[in-house]
Parts: sequence; C-alpha cells; structure tokens
Amino acid sequence: MFSPEPVEAVCLSPALVVENDTAIQERLRYILSTLGCDEPQIAWAGDGEMAMQLLERPSFGVVLVDIGLPGDSGIEFIEWLQSHHPQVPAVAISASRSEDAIFSALRAGAVAYLLKERDDLELSIGLRSIEQGGAPIDPAIARRVLAWHAGHAADSSSIPDAALTPQERKMLELVVQGLGHRGIAEALAMPRLAVECRIKGIYRKLALGSRSEAAHMASGPMLLR
Repeated sequence: MFSPEPVEAVCLSPALVVENDTAIQERLRYILSTLGCDEPQIAWAGDGEMAMQLLERPSFGVVLVDIGLPGDSGIEFIEWLQSHHPQVPAVAISASRSEDAIFSALRAGAVAYLLKERDDLELSIGLRSIEQGGAPIDPAIARRVLAWHAGHAADSSSIPDAALTPQERKMLELVVQGLGHRGIAEALAMPRLAVECRIKGIYRKLALGSRSEAAHMASGPMLLR
C-alpha cells in the first residue's frame, strides 16, 4: 500500500518576484493579490543581482523567477538561491515549453514550472497548489516529459532512479488529457495527496535525469568546432 510522504506547504507571502517585464509584473501582482498576497507583501526585482540583495533581509515564503531574464541569469539565480537559501522555494515562470528550459530550471532547483501563456486563473490555481504543498504540472510540460522519457526508456546508460514508473507515466497521460490532480486521483483510485507526492517525485526524477545528462556531456570529449 502506498504511503505518501508528508506534503510540505509553501507560504506565498511575503513573495519575491524576479521579473523585468512590466506587463507580467502587473499580471503577477494581480494573481498574488487573489491569493491573499497583497502589495506590501511582495518585493520586486528586475534581475538576479537585485534579488540577491533583497534576500539579505528576512526570508521570503516563495520566489517567482522568470527564467527568460537576459542571458541565463534566471537559471543562475535559481542555482544561487538553492545554494544560499535552500529553504526558500523557487517557482520558475517561463514563456518557453522547451525541454532544455524545463530541465534547466528543475536541475537548478525550481520546485515547479509554470507557463506564462496560461490565463490568470490557471496560474492562480498552479500557485495555490504550490501553497498547499502540491507540484502543478502543465499539460504541455507533461507532453514534453513523456516524449523525453520515451527517448530515454531504451537507453541502458540512463540512471534507473530517473526512470518513470508505469503509474507515473499514466498520471502524465491523464494530465495531457486535461485532468487535474483531483481528476487523476479519481481515475486511479488514489488519494489526492498521493497524486501530489507522485508528481513531486516526477519533478525530482526529471532533475536527477537532466543533471546526469549534463554531467555526462561535461565529462565527454570536446568536439572540435
């Protein structure tokens, strides 16, 4: 019988938002306000350096990070946050659904990956899930993960711990079909808490697998240009 791990809730306030697009800032300000995180409880940073300075003050409940900041500074900031303030969860907010962007964010230490293209209500639901200890996964991301897993399933050099179980694959297939965590729990006759924990496990496996790939590429022979 499956015994889910304890689900650790996340406090959305005070929140730090690392985003340099004023239109997205306004969207996130509104979305956070609907979740009880009003303007005085939100700090804003346009880049990673400014965010680092703000984090010298008392810890934030959550940090929302645009990974599309100039260069790779969004990813670099998440790595820095994981190293210096591992107790503060980072949520990646991105316009990209590419495998490289997703895995880079998770490898850096992001606890979730939300797409900017979703409407305000969908982003609000995703953040509420994170607040309650969940790990929201977008259908577009689930589709990418399934494709990634299919490409690695036959690779004997892949790390076994990074392989998805049949139940985890089924969960992702249900996400692609548009089911939320409650719907998945009903379809698989599982407690919703168990679904949340399994999806968190999927994120951990993706981070593990992408770290392994990055290490393998770094240790491999250099290609002549």
